[in-house]
Amino acid sequence: MNNTRRIDARRLGAPTANEQRVGGFPLLNYRSSGIDLVHDIDFGPNGITWTQDANLFKTQARLDVTVVDQLIALVPTITDAQGLHFVVPEDFDTASGAMTWWGARAWAKWLGLIGFAGAGGWRLCSAIGCNGSAPRAGSGATCSEIGRLHYAGGDVDAGDPITSNRYLTGAFPRLQNDLYWTGTEYAANADGAWLFSTTDGFQYFGAKQHKRLAWAVHEGPVGATRLTDVSPLERLLCLTTLDTATCRRRQMQQASR
Repeated sequence: MNNTRRIDARRLGAPTANEQRVGGFPLLNYRSSGIDLVHDIDFGPNGITWTQDANLFKTQARLDVTVVDQLIALVPTITDAQGLHFVVPEDFDTASGAMTWWGARAWAKWLGLIGFAGAGGWRLCSAIGCNGSAPRAGSGATCSEIGRLHYAGGDVDAGDPITSNRYLTGAFPRLQNDLYWTGTEYAANADGAWLFSTTDGFQYFGAKQHKRLAWAVHEGPVGATRLTDVSPLERLLCLTTLDTATCRRRQMQQASR
């Protein structure tokens, strides 16, 4: 008898966290399609959503041993500055959750293709700086997506691990001190891509073939009804039963215009 475990990796999620602002930093915990997510309300015009699980691939691989096969079937290749890379099982370490840069890119794309948390468009977090400026190496890179998160609320100094941030440990129960790939390639050398160390807050670049962790993000709140005349916070509240009535009223007002 085959006792191999297989649990649909799309149906993950710890108990739903209460909706809240985390410390002085505008993060909201919420759930979409049974998946726990964290929304940074003030990042960009529509905010940005992170998976609450900071090592989601490891969790998925533990619950479904066929994840890598599923992933490669849907995303067999990744194109970068060097050309076409064929995704192979060796791009993934299911025990640790680490992946090569190509594996991490394929994983994030796969999340979108399967409609993870009810949405497409998932990607790796970016190392791009403020207003689209080039990534900056070193500590204090607070303009990159993951850098902003690491230094959230001013509670972490350069050299400190992300888990010392009391705001973030409340929002992300599985926060990791480790190296994370971003989706940003290193312009000076096509062999490299940008990394962020949540162990000490340093951003730098490394060879794409090394295996590191990855963290997926989504533009705007996942699953939120698109309302054009309300704030990102109001749009996010439309996801919750706490403000369902208000959301419906705003939708009706828009429809009647």
